[in-house]
Order: sequence, then structure tokens, then C-alpha cells
Amino acid sequence: MTDEEYYQSLELTQLTTLLKDYEEVKVLKLLETFTCSINEDLQNFLHNKNKAIRLEKSHVTRTYLYTAITENNNPVIVGYFTISLKVLETNGLSKSIIKKLDGIDKARKHIPCYLIAQLGKSTNCSSKIGQFMLDESIETIKETNSIIGGRFIILDSVNQEKVISFYEKEPNSFILLDEKDKSKENLKMYYPLI
Repeated sequence: MTDEEYYQSLELTQLTTLLKDYEEVKVLKLLETFTCSINEDLQNFLHNKNKAIRLEKSHVTRTYLYTAITENNNPVIVGYFTISLKVLETNGLSKSIIKKLDGIDKARKHIPCYLIAQLGKSTNCSSKIGQFMLDESIETIKETNSIIGGRFIILDSVNQEKVISFYEKEPNSFILLDEKDKSKENLKMYYPLI
């Protein structure tokens, strides 16, 4: 099966839809099919009902789940992304970056933006779906952007050269906002929408 065929075989479902259609206990059971041994925060976000489900019900985030069907005909989550609105605090950013992000004022203290809050692939998924999911998350944000506007997307990348390089390279073109510092667990990056 090619990557494209695999992507087409996945079902994309919004967590809100599942919570409307099924009891929360059943939804949580599906969320627990996601495993990520290399980043327990990604796994915990779905497994802990006080995170993904609570944030979804509170309209703070929107989580999109990619499910595949196992040989036993059971759905399992192979990847997901979560998006939200955010206010970027500009403290510590240069005036030229602030002006670039805001578009108007180089002294702005807070700038509204979109946030890719989570982007994760299951350890059990052997296909390369990271780029596919990132593209889908950006396209989802662009749909909203065409209606209400906005200038950029923010994400906090794990501070690993391989991960940062993935976000920086074409076609992604995310730009580091934070200075590279090995003591930081995550680095803030942005993606211009205009």
C-alpha cells in the first residue's frame, strides 16, 4: 500500500462529533487506543479525560483523530492533531518580529493567532503520516482563516534537531521564534498565513 492509499484509508473524525454520537466512556476507550512511547505527553493528552475531552467540551480546542481499522475490525487512533486559538505574548521578541507578526504595531504586547497544540503519531503506526497530518492541520486552520482572518500559526516544537528541522524545511517553512537553547524542552515556532 502506498502512502497515499494509506492516507485515503484513514478516517478523520472530530472529537466533538464522537462526543455527540457516543457515550463519553466509549469515546475515552477509543482515545486510549492511541499509544506514543516516545512522547508520553501526546499519549496522556488523549488518555486523560481532563485534557482532550474536557478542552473539547469547553470549546477551548478542537481535536481531529485519524483512525484505522485493525484486522479484528476495531478502530484504533494512529494519529491526531489539536488546534486552538492563542494569544502570543511578545515579551522578549524584537520589534521587527512583533511588527511582522502583528502587521501594524511593533509595540504590541499580545497578538492573536492560531495554535497547533498537539500533533502526534502512534508508535504503532509504521507509515509516515507526520507531514500528512501537519498539512491537514494547516489546511483546517486556513479554512477558518478565510472566514475570520489571522496572520500566523504557532506551535511549540520538541527541542530536538530532527523535529525542528522537519518543521523548518519545505514545504512546512515554520520559523523559530525562540533562540535555540538546549536547556529548553520546547521551542516556539510560527508559520505565516499571509
